[in-house]
Amino acid sequence: MRTSDPLVGATLDRRYFVESRIAGGGMATVYVAHDLRLDRRLALKVMHPSLAQDPSFVQRFINEAHSVAKLSHPNVVQVFDQGEDQGHVFLAMEYVPGQTLRDLLKARGRLAPRDALNVTASALAALGAAHQAGMVHRDVKPENVLISQDGRVKVADFGLARAVEQSNQGLTRTGTLMGTAAYLAPEQIERGVADARSDVYAAGIMLYELLTGGQPHTGETPIAIAYQHVNEDVPRPSHFLPGLPPEVDALVTKATERDPRYRPSNAGQYLAKVLEVLGTLPEAPAESPGRMAPVAAPAPAAATMTAPQLIAGGAGPGTENATMVVDMDGVDLGGDDYDDDDDYPGRDRPRSSRNLLMVVGAAALALVVGVAGWWFLVGQFEPVPDVVGMSPEAASEQIRGAGLVFDLSEENVYSDEVAAGEVSGTDPEVGERLSPGDEVAVFLSKGPQSVTMPELVGEDVANALKALEDLGFEPDNIVQEEQDSPDHEQGEVMATVPEAGAEADREETVTVTFSSGIPVPGLAGEELEEAERILTELGLTVEVVEEASESIDEGKVITQEPDTGTSVGPGATVTLTVSSGPPEIEIPDVTGESVKDARKALKDAGFKVEVERILGGREVAHQSHTGTAPKDTTITITATPGGIDLGDFDEDDDDED
Repeated sequence: MRTSDPLVGATLDRRYFVESRIAGGGMATVYVAHDLRLDRRLALKVMHPSLAQDPSFVQRFINEAHSVAKLSHPNVVQVFDQGEDQGHVFLAMEYVPGQTLRDLLKARGRLAPRDALNVTASALAALGAAHQAGMVHRDVKPENVLISQDGRVKVADFGLARAVEQSNQGLTRTGTLMGTAAYLAPEQIERGVADARSDVYAAGIMLYELLTGGQPHTGETPIAIAYQHVNEDVPRPSHFLPGLPPEVDALVTKATERDPRYRPSNAGQYLAKVLEVLGTLPEAPAESPGRMAPVAAPAPAAATMTAPQLIAGGAGPGTENATMVVDMDGVDLGGDDYDDDDDYPGRDRPRSSRNLLMVVGAAALALVVGVAGWWFLVGQFEPVPDVVGMSPEAASEQIRGAGLVFDLSEENVYSDEVAAGEVSGTDPEVGERLSPGDEVAVFLSKGPQSVTMPELVGEDVANALKALEDLGFEPDNIVQEEQDSPDHEQGEVMATVPEAGAEADREETVTVTFSSGIPVPGLAGEELEEAERILTELGLTVEVVEEASESIDEGKVITQEPDTGTSVGPGATVTLTVSSGPPEIEIPDVTGESVKDARKALKDAGFKVEVERILGGREVAHQSHTGTAPKDTTITITATPGGIDLGDFDEDDDDED
């Protein structure tokens, strides 16, 4: 058979032979395929290429598929496998031959109240199982409710909406968004969040549509529809169906409350209410418009079935004799088969008695269904204890005492009501019901997010930073700024932003400005008098130390301590080392020596020499300097005869010496 779809006739993952195309939508195309490995027919949902090319979507899609595969319930389309082959991302799912609820609505227009509630109950049973497992569908609508040829109702596409919502592609296709917008809860539109109550809202919209044949909010654009969901209440179905029991009206209005706090908290609670109302509804006349096949009574408790079933009529044209099954997953309703005297026209019983028995029987059935539904869908679960304000130890004792698992989260949160270190909240929230053994995440308080800024001006900066950290400010949120100041000690806090007494957000930055002190100027080479003047004007104390220097003129600054650029506080001492001139050296004592030897000794020591002779003396009798003197100082030596023969005196030699 020729086809324009390239996947028909192909084999994905060397296992799934694609036989034919069933349908296409905004996010995927569905095919009938044959599992070559297990020799069975199944459905393949292949994501559109635009989504498959997004790596983040593919990873989320795989994660969601793993979660959905663990969900096993008769009213849930089972997921067998997930894979990717040559760019085709797909799900291998249970094949449900039949039609969608949308197809049924198009064929019939609307359903009788009993039939509408039966279909809704089946869908809620599937959603209830998912909610109990911690999953949210997020896209409940008639297109995702399948009705098999034998009348079973099955819900499909768990997890797919979540993966697409979080992908970079988003729901940008107009058709997809239009279809989804009709069933979106207000909180999904306003805040982009969805939980079990969002699924309940969508189920309520779907029940409205089953009863009336139309959606409560319509418009030309998705935005127009979304606006109505947020700003307008869903009308009562009886507005269009006079005579509809008020209990059925209440089912729709309660589920479609705009504030999620006033809806049933999950599909299990809503299912209990639907079953309670279903048990009170009379049989619809055979000729009533859109009526499905008669509804049989629940199976007796003594039956060998593993789960009592509420059986409704056919699933569409050509299936009038089929049965639609709502699986209560182990709920035993008990009691005898439902007895309606209209089914036994020959029975001799007064009509008033028969009517009374019918009323009593219906009330009993409703009571049994309500109690059983409450217990198995609500009562058997443990509510999360109210541990807000407790210490972690006390909260652990309370939660474990309720049969739940205590999990102390590493992520603390701000709280204006709860002191730091105490329990500020839980996930799930206080009062929500969980199965024994389920985990409860406990979050501790970090105290209020905004605190009063303390007075830190005048404090040492180290103490100020510690005070802010003790108030809960992260070090990364504390900005430190230095500023020169002759009026503040080095490291002293000069100002803060916000100021003392103002409210400070612990998630925002706080600025602390402190004094870096007085930077010491460079004074090397300056005359001592000028250097002293500069330091005195800065409010600093001067200390002078002299040191000989051959290179620095006497009276000038050689070095300073602290060094140039160092910051000091007001009144700090700066030591100046000032040159006292060249260093002095030891003067040799040359008295008594000959002029020649004396002159050599003094010159070798670094001095200049002048000689004075008396009567031609050759022996030094006196020298002008003793002790120490700077290098190159002129030393005058005086020579006298000293008893030496004057005839031996050679005037020319003396002059040379």
